[in-house]
Amino acid sequence: MKKIIIVGAGPGGLAAGLMLSSRGFDVHIYEKNERPGGRSRRISLGDYHFDLGPTFLMYLEVLKEIFSSSGFDLHEELTLKRLDPLYKLFFPQVEMTLSSDTNKNRDLYEGLGRGAGKAYEKWLMDQKKKFNALRPIMEKPFPSFLNALNIDVLKALPQLHPFTSVYSHLKSYCSLEPFIHSLSFQAKYLGMASSKAPSIFTILPYLEHALGLYHVEGGINRIHDKMAALIAKQGGQLHYASPVTEILVENGIARGVKLHDGSEDKADAVIVNADFAYAMTNLVNTRHLSKYTPRKIARRKYSISTVMVYLGLDTQYAFNHHALYFSKDYNKYLKTLVKNELSADLSYYLHNPVASDTSLAPPGHSCLYLLAPVPNLKAPINWEEVAPTIRDFMIDDIERRHGVDIRSHIKAEKIITPKDWEQDENVYLGAVFNLAHGFNQLLHKRPHNEFEDIKNMYLVGGGTHPGSGLPTIYQSASIVCSLPFFKKA
Repeated sequence: MKKIIIVGAGPGGLAAGLMLSSRGFDVHIYEKNERPGGRSRRISLGDYHFDLGPTFLMYLEVLKEIFSSSGFDLHEELTLKRLDPLYKLFFPQVEMTLSSDTNKNRDLYEGLGRGAGKAYEKWLMDQKKKFNALRPIMEKPFPSFLNALNIDVLKALPQLHPFTSVYSHLKSYCSLEPFIHSLSFQAKYLGMASSKAPSIFTILPYLEHALGLYHVEGGINRIHDKMAALIAKQGGQLHYASPVTEILVENGIARGVKLHDGSEDKADAVIVNADFAYAMTNLVNTRHLSKYTPRKIARRKYSISTVMVYLGLDTQYAFNHHALYFSKDYNKYLKTLVKNELSADLSYYLHNPVASDTSLAPPGHSCLYLLAPVPNLKAPINWEEVAPTIRDFMIDDIERRHGVDIRSHIKAEKIITPKDWEQDENVYLGAVFNLAHGFNQLLHKRPHNEFEDIKNMYLVGGGTHPGSGLPTIYQSASIVCSLPFFKKA
C-alpha cells in the first residue's frame, strides 16, 4: 500500500485525500489549523458563524464526481440549496437583480437598452459552446506546450478568442457598461482587470447564470468538514495543529515531511496543497529547486488581496444573499487595482447568508461578511491604519444606500487584512487568489500538477493547473488523482 502525505487540508488536499483514501491509499493529511478547510474553513465569533473565504459555490458537477468516485452521493451527504436570485448588483445609476432564470435575465437586460436582451441570449449561447470546448482541457494535466496541439485544444480554438480581453469580448455583444460589468466583475478575483483578462474567463459568469449558484447549509466550510469525516471513515488520518516545516527530498525525490516538533514522517509521495509560492519559499530547500527558486517566484505576477470584515448583528436586514456594490467610476477603479494601488472609490461585496440559512446566527440575528478587493503586499500600505478606514467606508455605504443602522447592532467583529492573510494563513504576498491568470501563467506555463522540480511531488490548489476558484481547485485534485502514480494503491 502506498503512503501519501498531503500538506494542507484545504479544498484541493481534502478532495485528493477523499479520492485516494477510497482507493485504498494510506492517506495522511497534515494541517496547521485545528480544523479542516484551510482558507475555506469555518470561523466563529461566539454564536456567529462565517466562511473564512469563498462563498460562491458553482459548477457542482466537479464536486459531485469527486464524491461519486469515492463512493458517496453529494446530495445525501450535504444539504444544498440553489439560490434565486443569484445576486444583486448596485451600479451608480442602476440596480440589477440577476436570476437563476436566464429568461428573466434576458428581460432585465432588455430593460437596460434595446437589443441588450438579445445580446445576452447570444452571449449565453456562445459561452455554452466555449465551456463545452474548454472542459476537456481543464480536466486533464497540461505539462507541455505540446499539449496545446492535442485534438481537444485545436477543436476549442475557434471558440476561445484567446487574444481578446473579457471587456472587449463582452463589448462586441453590447456596449452598455452595466451589461459588460455585470458579466465581467469576476475577472478581478483572478488578479486582473476585465480589460486585461483573457476572454476565456467569460465562462465564469456563464457557470453562474446557466448552471446556478448554490448554498450549503452551514456554509461552504461544511463541504470540507464532510470530506474530512469521510476520509477518516475510509481509514485516512488527519493531523490537525500539525504544521509542516519542510518537504523532505532525497536525490530529487519527495520522501516525506518534517513537522513543527522536529519529527519526520516518510511517504511514497507528497501532495502539496499549501499556497504554492509559500511552499516554494518556505517548505522546500532551495537546493532542490531550479524552475521555482525564491528569486523566480518573486518575479511571478500575483493576484490582488482582500480586506475582510465579519460582523455579527443582533438584527436582520432584507439584504440579498450575495450583493456587489460598484465604484462610481468602475473602469478607473479596476485600472488602479491592477496597478496594485488602493483606490478611495472602492467596490466591494456583501454576503448575507442568513437570507438562506438561519442556522449561522442566533434567532433574529445575522452575520454579514464584507469583502473589499485591495492590492497585495507589494503595495507599500500600512494595513493596520488603512483597514479600519476600508471597514468604515463599506459600512457607511451600506447604511447610506439602504437607510439602515448597522453599527449600533454589532455584537461581534473581526477584520482580516492582506498582512493577516500572509502571516496567519501562509499566503504569499497576501495574494488570496494566487498566481494571476494571464496567458503567461496558464496551462503549461502554470506550475504543473506533477511538479517539475521534484519527483513524487504533486500540486493541488489555486497555484497549479487549472487555476483559482473552488471548481478548478477541486478539478486540480481530480487531475492529480488521475496521474499514473495514483492508478494503483
